[in-house]
Amino acid sequence: MPQLSATTLRLFQECPRCFWLHVAKKIERPRGPFPSLPSGMDRVLKAYFESYRRRQELPPLVAKHLTGRLADTALTLGFNDAATQARLWGKLDDCLILPDGRLAPLDHKTRASAPEDESYSAQYYQVQMDVYTLLLARNGHPTSGTAYLVYYFPQPGELHRGVPFGVAVHTLRTDPERAYRLFAGACRCLQGPLPEPAAACEYCRWLAQRGGAVVVQDDLFA
Repeated sequence: MPQLSATTLRLFQECPRCFWLHVAKKIERPRGPFPSLPSGMDRVLKAYFESYRRRQELPPLVAKHLTGRLADTALTLGFNDAATQARLWGKLDDCLILPDGRLAPLDHKTRASAPEDESYSAQYYQVQMDVYTLLLARNGHPTSGTAYLVYYFPQPGELHRGVPFGVAVHTLRTDPERAYRLFAGACRCLQGPLPEPAAACEYCRWLAQRGGAVVVQDDLFA
């Protein structure tokens, strides 16, 4: 049974060919070195949120931007879909329980500077937040149709007193049915032959310019 996530569905959107190779043949796109600073920031942020979760309070960093309370624990969710014979899963950074009891995904994002407006969130994170809302709904949680992206970015200051960070919270409208349609389309892709490269895929373009091909066991995909 194929197991898909928000990350692989975003890959499917970018290039069905790279997605097919990644999931069906376990051939991943080349990856360069990954900076360790964002991982360290993520670890610090999650520990910070955990300390306020135990107090059943919103952390001061976001309290003026949000209402409600943090979910009791971070959520790893999934469901097996009979129609597609595939599984969709995801691990939420956090989840906000609104005053009316509905749930909204909350995700931490670190950046070098503040995002200009909320169109940035929709451009880069719509699929992820749609998927998280779908996962919450399929696991029996009432959802609000919204998600919150919390951006953290460094600001000028006296560094010997600690690095000051700005915070911006974007609210994103989510559509779980849109996420399911994307999931179903990705599953149909996996059931077919190797797709053509996407016109904008720099990985496929590089391989074509090199005159290369993808070799998998006894199969050859030009």
